[in-house]
This record gives sequence, C-alpha cells and structure tokens, in this order.
Amino acid sequence: MTHASDRQRDHFDNEAKTIYRDRHLAVLREQAAELWEDDGQTRMRGAWLELMGASGWRTRDMLVDGGILPPDRFVGVDFDPARIAAYRDRYPDSRWLSGDLLDLVDRDELQDVVVLHYDGYDAVGGPRLQHVGAQLAAVLRRAVTRHAAAAILWNADLDACRLQGRRPDDALRHHAELLARLLQEAAGNRRVILPADLLPRGEELRPLDPGFVGWAGSFEIYRGSARGHRMACLRLVLR
Repeated sequence: MTHASDRQRDHFDNEAKTIYRDRHLAVLREQAAELWEDDGQTRMRGAWLELMGASGWRTRDMLVDGGILPPDRFVGVDFDPARIAAYRDRYPDSRWLSGDLLDLVDRDELQDVVVLHYDGYDAVGGPRLQHVGAQLAAVLRRAVTRHAAAAILWNADLDACRLQGRRPDDALRHHAELLARLLQEAAGNRRVILPADLLPRGEELRPLDPGFVGWAGSFEIYRGSARGHRMACLRLVLR
C-alpha cells in the first residue's frame, strides 16, 4: 500500500488545478495584507516556495507573468535533479533546489520565504505528516518573525486514506489534529490553534460521500482531475 497518490498517473495540469492555484491568491489578498507591498495587493513581499512536480511552472508563471512576484523570489524544489536542471535552464532568473525540502529548510535560498506551498500529495493524516510539519514549522516561524505573517498552503490526498484501510472522516480528523499541533509550534505564543479551528466537529463527515467536493471546515475538498483522487487543501495565515 502507498501513502501518496501516484504522481506518474494522476493529472496535475488541468482546469481544476488552475482554479486551485487562483484561489491561493484570492485567500492571500483577503487574509494577509502584511504579505503585500502595496495597498492594491499587486506585489507580494518575500519569496514563494513551491514543490514543483511536472506542473509547478504554472504557479511560477501565474506569479511572475502577473507581476505579483519578481522571478528571483520564486523558489522551486523537487526531488528530481534532472527536473530541477530543466527548470533552471528554462527559468535561470529563479531559485532552484533539488532534494527533499525537509533537508533544505536552512538553505540561504529559503531565508526570505513567506508563502509555502506544500503540494506533496502525502495522504491526509498519513505517517509522514508529523515529520514534514516539524521541519516546515521552522520555515514558518522564521517568516512570521521577519515579516509578521506567513502563509501555508497545504495540499494532501484525501482518498489515499482508503488505500490504507482508513475512513475519510477519521483520516481528516486526525489530519486536523496533527496540523493544529504542528502549526501551533510554528505560531508559538502569538496564537492558539486548536483542531476545532481547522475542522469543527461534524465537518469531517462531509467527505464520507465519495462524490462530495466543497468545504469541510477550513479544508477545501476538490478533485484533482475528473477521475482522480479528492484532495484536501488548507490555506492558513500565521501571525
């Protein structure tokens, strides 16, 4: 059994993912005035960190071509050195790192990150979550200290829990509990983050219907492609 969706077979470059990316900016404009350089919210502060995969370039183009971010403040990370080399050739004015993000959190290229898009496709509530979150909390803490705010855009595979013999409601509830604990570590004394803040009781039952897409608490449940797994995305601003 696997704890993540198969990135070789799932589709990542489609209308659903385009809408998903567009919503990131809408949320940041609505909830994170500190992360914008101008009152019109057309230019972001700091750097944007993206897990690239095959279609992360679309996020870069959305940000850079839209004038939201200068190219040198986009940071792309991927396990595959060949993929990163290809991105570096294509976009030499952006920052590129190959390897596991969890091993790179102290690199100079990440020191000014204020938006972290973790699109790792780990299973909701899966075994990697605690380790991943503990490492990413360091990036978020640093961003909050330097810029007074930081944003985490965390995408996880909801339906992968069925491959582990778990129910979506149990997996999503566990996911919210782990995320609240880890985000509390990043927030420190600035804010209290409880599981119920992310997923009010009863909201976890919504995804039990295999056809459900929409909101379950703070999680947007959407389908990554017409026949693909449902995803659960949390967009949260820390102060």
